[in-house]
Amino acid sequence: MDLFDELENLAVTAVYEEPGEDDDSPDANKGTIKMWQDRFGYTYEEAAGVIGMTQNATKPSTSTQQAMLSPTQARAIYLLQLDGPISTPQRVQIAANLATIPESHHGSSSGGDSAFCKVDGRAKIAIENWLSNQSGPLFRPLFIPVGMAYKELSSQSLYPTLGNDTTLPQFRPQDPHLLSSSPSFGRTQNGFPVWYFFYGTLASVPKLCALLSLSGDEIPILYDASVLGAKMESWGNGKYKALVNGPEDSCVQGSAYQVMSEEDEDALRKYETDAYEVVRCLIKVDGTAVQGCTFRFIGETD
Repeated sequence: MDLFDELENLAVTAVYEEPGEDDDSPDANKGTIKMWQDRFGYTYEEAAGVIGMTQNATKPSTSTQQAMLSPTQARAIYLLQLDGPISTPQRVQIAANLATIPESHHGSSSGGDSAFCKVDGRAKIAIENWLSNQSGPLFRPLFIPVGMAYKELSSQSLYPTLGNDTTLPQFRPQDPHLLSSSPSFGRTQNGFPVWYFFYGTLASVPKLCALLSLSGDEIPILYDASVLGAKMESWGNGKYKALVNGPEDSCVQGSAYQVMSEEDEDALRKYETDAYEVVRCLIKVDGTAVQGCTFRFIGETD
């Protein structure tokens, strides 16, 4: 066999014969190490070192793995348990290279109290890579998928807005020095109360009462409303309604409801699932336009 072919085969073996997820033994790939010893006269330590360098050199970087994520995977929301090397929100911020410290949430169960914080799919990959590069015993983080509508309202642009491709020049923010006052981009990420435009099953008083755990005397008030730049389609073989971007002058009729808190909004986002995203929109209620949000479908329609 040609020497270079043999070296290539050995390199491939070194890359792919890594220890399994359930095998924490440093000798999990000792068969490969012995092959290198027999063929090249290496000591055990020399062979293990060469294999380790080959594996590390071929592992995809964090940025490469993040680039391979689909938009849906990148936007997926997880509850990350705060434990071990990532026991505080500050450590999560460092591990995931986040711009801000994530908010912590506390929960109780028969097993005791636990603290969590929300991260998206991109942060999940970054945290897993950061942990893999830490010294000491292997730590496996607990990520709990939360199927809820994604929400990321930019503070520096109109992104995301119903009916608008905010990458187009006419929707991009102007340079601040050209403006006489600070620009307004509509609803902010954490501003409450906030008006929401509903269509389909959410435009129902009984459904809202159940989702928001409202008492008998707390009847939600729905207002007849409409939004422009949207159209209705369906997905799931016609089972579900899907609000998507439409022509600028297209109008969709529905209902408007004022969401009072983040807790109520989270309940609505969980109901809509990660098949939708929260976007800004202009809602017309009784002839008056108000800035608000709605749920836009992000998948493939029928």
